[in-house]
Amino acid sequence: MKASPAGLLLIAALFNSIAAADTTSHDEEVGLLRQMASAARQSNYSGTFVYKHGDQIETAKIWHLTDSSGVYERLETLDGPPLEIVRKNEEVICYRPYTKVAKVENWRATHRFPAVVSEQLAAIVSNYAVRKGNIERVAGLDCQVTVLKPRDRLRYGRVFCSDLKSGLPLRAKTLNEHGETIEMFAFTQVDIGSAIGHEQVDARYDARAPGWKLERSALAIGGDQKPRWMVVGQPAGFRKVLETMRTIQGRQAAQLVFSDGLAAVSVFIEPGIAGARAAQELAHKGPINAFTRTQPGYVITALGEAPAETVMLFGNSVTLRIKR
Repeated sequence: MKASPAGLLLIAALFNSIAAADTTSHDEEVGLLRQMASAARQSNYSGTFVYKHGDQIETAKIWHLTDSSGVYERLETLDGPPLEIVRKNEEVICYRPYTKVAKVENWRATHRFPAVVSEQLAAIVSNYAVRKGNIERVAGLDCQVTVLKPRDRLRYGRVFCSDLKSGLPLRAKTLNEHGETIEMFAFTQVDIGSAIGHEQVDARYDARAPGWKLERSALAIGGDQKPRWMVVGQPAGFRKVLETMRTIQGRQAAQLVFSDGLAAVSVFIEPGIAGARAAQELAHKGPINAFTRTQPGYVITALGEAPAETVMLFGNSVTLRIKR
C-alpha cells in the first residue's frame, strides 16, 4: 500500500523524534528536569489550569509566591463545592467551607501541579528514559516538550511541556502502558514572574472562626519512635519519603509514602474489624489504582498513580517490624 504525503510526513516526524532521543545527553536530561523542578519552586506565578481525567474536567486557579521568608501558595477550585488549599512552606491547609472543616497536611506528601517534578533527579533518570521533544504552545506560550518513558512496567509514562523562558511546566500528561493519556493538567492562562502580594496567597477562610473545625490529620513519626510497619521487597526505584500516623474516620492509621521522583504510592495500615475474613480488592479511578487486603486485625490499602501491578506489590509487601 502506498503511503500518503501526510503519512510520509508523520513517519519522518517519528524518525526525527527517535533521532532526538538518541542524541539527548545525560546532562541535558538532568538539566531539563532541574529547570522544571526549580521553576515550580522558585518562580512567582499565577494562572488558571484544567485537570482532565477520564471524561471529567475540573478547573482551578493558583497563586505561587517565593520570597526571603519562604514559599507560599493558594489554590482555589472553580468547579463543584468550593475548596481552597493554602501552603506556607511545609504546611498545607485544605479548607472546605461547605462543611467548615480545615485539614492540615504535610507538603512532602501533597505535591501538585505545576510542581510535578521533584528534586530527586537521579532517581527520575534511573527510572525513566528522558527525551527532549518538540517545541509546542500552551496558554499562549512556547514550551519545550520532555518525554519520560518508564524503564519498566511499574510506572506510567509522563510528557511535560515547560515554558521556554522560565522552565515552569505548563502541561503535564500521564500515559498508561498503551501510550494513552489517562490524566492531564494544563494551564489555560498563566502569568509568570509578575509581582504577587502575600494577600493573594493568604487563606480567605479562618479555621478559628466559630463553627469551623481544624484537624491535623497526619502526625509525623518522631526520630525516637521506631516505625511499627515496613515494606519488604518494595518495587524497584521507589524509596520511602514519609511516614505518619493519620486519622481516618476517627481511627488511627499508619501511612507510608513512597516515591520514584515522579510517582507516589501511599500505603495505609488501619485496624480491621474483629472476625473479618481475609480478602483482596483492586479498584481504579483514572490514573489512581487502589489495592486493599484484609487480614486478622488489620486492613492494608496501597494506592497511587501507578499501574495495578505496582500498588499490589506494595500492598502485599507490608509486614510488622520485628521488635528488638
